[in-house]
Amino acid sequence: MPTPLRRDPEDIAKAAQIFKALSHPGRLEIACRLADQNATQKEIVAAMGLPQSSVARLLAPLRELELISGERQGQEIELSVSNPVIRQLVESVCDWLHPEANDADPVGKPEGEAHNRKETE
Repeated sequence: MPTPLRRDPEDIAKAAQIFKALSHPGRLEIACRLADQNATQKEIVAAMGLPQSSVARLLAPLRELELISGERQGQEIELSVSNPVIRQLVESVCDWLHPEANDADPVGKPEGEAHNRKETE
């Protein structure tokens, strides 16, 4: 069973920062993309059709909160969701919005049931 959020003001403030960062459509899109597959900033720019500077601004809060991290791969930095809890949160939201991508019924799924995603991409 998941640990409930403690009512420590610092924990609440940190959780609020995370939800605020993910509340921006562009940042949520990036988090969803990275939850599905690691990507470079260049790949994110191409996929989103935004200027590099806009993507950099969207990535900054995600990096600052350590929701994503990067690992150098040659001349590029491969980005990924760095926290399994954030990955699960983002995947849950994306799956809820796109139930057609799931093997199972996303509504009313018993807690702890395995979650299988179709690999359609």
